[in-house]
Amino acid sequence: MENQNIAIIGMDLGGSNLFSVAYDKELKEILYQEKIDTEARKGYKYVISKIASQIIKFQNLLKEKNYSIFSIGLGIPGTVDVSKGMVYMAPNLGWNHVSLLEDLELDKDLKSRICLINDVNAGLYGELISMEKIPEIAVAFFCGTGIGGAIAINGQLITGINGSAGEVGHMIVKKKGKRCLCGRKGCLEAYIGKWALNVKIQRNIIKNEKTLLKKIIKYDLSKTPIKSSSLKKAYLEGDSYTRKLLEKYYCSYLGAGISQVINFINPEVIVLGGGIMEALGEYLLPYIYKYVEKFSITRPPKFYLAQLGDYAGPIGSAYYSYNYFIKQE
Repeated sequence: MENQNIAIIGMDLGGSNLFSVAYDKELKEILYQEKIDTEARKGYKYVISKIASQIIKFQNLLKEKNYSIFSIGLGIPGTVDVSKGMVYMAPNLGWNHVSLLEDLELDKDLKSRICLINDVNAGLYGELISMEKIPEIAVAFFCGTGIGGAIAINGQLITGINGSAGEVGHMIVKKKGKRCLCGRKGCLEAYIGKWALNVKIQRNIIKNEKTLLKKIIKYDLSKTPIKSSSLKKAYLEGDSYTRKLLEKYYCSYLGAGISQVINFINPEVIVLGGGIMEALGEYLLPYIYKYVEKFSITRPPKFYLAQLGDYAGPIGSAYYSYNYFIKQE
């Protein structure tokens, strides 16, 4: 790596998109970025081939600028084992106990610089880096296709023994409740994950519920998670069905989930991110706070709406991979 500039790469793999960023840590500058369709429905081997292709593409682009890759952080929407390069569970991708690093078709040197991280851990890490003051205890709820969570104490991620800490989307909020993609019943995600909202909205539309969503949604909900922009449009246009769905149904379940975490760990800050919060967080926050206040045994902490948007995941992944490999040296 002598006489070359150093780049770190962050990748955020979701059920819908793979967003990759090449970053110059010294200059704090994005060198390249690209978002592509994950096409998760085509299966595990197809998706990891796309990941490998993106890494090779970025490597070639960076070489043209006289950059070498120091590390690559790959954010995964599920539980991961960093040391083994394993993904134990990624429900929204349909993955279960896969040896991701071993299966990636890349040369050994490049593969040896890849570090897996849970996508919400990456998102929280990215947000913490951007804060003026690191909170003593921060818990993240990222609300999108799934409901992901992360915990950090004094800026250090708490990942648990096998990497599954912070899985707030799989807290049971209703005994014998709706079935979740993880196979269990009553998970928070089974009520307010976008895929769960799809089912609820489809049923209500079939019942001829009066809602602007009928005109706004021009895509197949059975194949595509409802877009946050669609919900925002209907909400801002005063659609009573959408307002009730979000303010009463969505916020009550999210508030219940957040209150459990508050009662258990008493955090200083709750970070709210993900597609729905990015689109509607400023409008829904008073309702979320109301339910959190109702369900918590202590005063609610500060609420912080994520500021980096789509960049939180890839930038957090990039920085995490850099710090991970620095510690290994």
